[in-house]
Amino acid sequence: MSLTFAELLAQNKGSIVQELAQMVKVQAGPTYASVPLEQLLPRMEEVFDYTYEAIAQDDPRILRGFVVAVVSQRVAERYALQEIQTLISLLREIVLRYLEEAYQDDPPQHLDNARQLEDLAHHARQAAFEVYIESFEEQSEVQRRALAEISTPVIRVYENVLVLPLVGAIDTERAHRIMEELLTGITHHQAELVIIDITGVPLVDTAVANHLLQTIKAARLLGTRSILVGISSEVAQALVHLQIDISGVVTRSNLQAGIEYALEQMGLEIAPQAEILLPAAQEKHLESEEGHPPAQRR
Repeated sequence: MSLTFAELLAQNKGSIVQELAQMVKVQAGPTYASVPLEQLLPRMEEVFDYTYEAIAQDDPRILRGFVVAVVSQRVAERYALQEIQTLISLLREIVLRYLEEAYQDDPPQHLDNARQLEDLAHHARQAAFEVYIESFEEQSEVQRRALAEISTPVIRVYENVLVLPLVGAIDTERAHRIMEELLTGITHHQAELVIIDITGVPLVDTAVANHLLQTIKAARLLGTRSILVGISSEVAQALVHLQIDISGVVTRSNLQAGIEYALEQMGLEIAPQAEILLPAAQEKHLESEEGHPPAQRR
């Protein structure tokens, strides 16, 4: 009576693990290549043990769960998916060779065991791919949201005056976030004026222009006036070509002009700082002008 598949694996565990570690170190990728062979052996033994249990219990979910856990831990690494897929393929290749040698006189048993191994390897590779893509998409979404928040700062430059510098493309989703961030900032700071700087927006089409106008209208409902700055000559031509009416919006050429206008609306202005002298310095200043010590002046 020939050995069962599980018995065959158990009988050849040591040689399979040794061969797998050697092949993985050479072929599986930079992460494994940098690990000494003696440190790879226990890792490969763990992979073998899960494979053995999946074969013995005829349950691919055992190996699948192990693969999911490993890939989830390494999803941020560049070569994670490629290395795990290669590891599974190498183990399959080694075990197939043992099956062929063990059951060369029993083709039906060889075929059944090979089919079980192929099914197991397929589920493991599929699990690795699915969990990697899912985890990668989750991380990408988190990074995208973080970037969107960073790229839409509402900055207080003076009491009741805010600046909203916009950089990069503006789509519908980001436009909604811009409006939310701005309205929140207006409410928090009780702003009377907001300067929207579009210097860093590469393209202003009908959609972007409408988003900006809607944002300005929403700010107006909160009692805040808006100043649109940073309109380049190209953007100005595009707005005219698209027949977008911004006649009701205050515009200035750049951020400096926008801040000056905002301060002017509040009765303030930016002017050179006057020379301020301390009392002792004032005495010296007067003395140098009159040529007499301070005590001799009447």
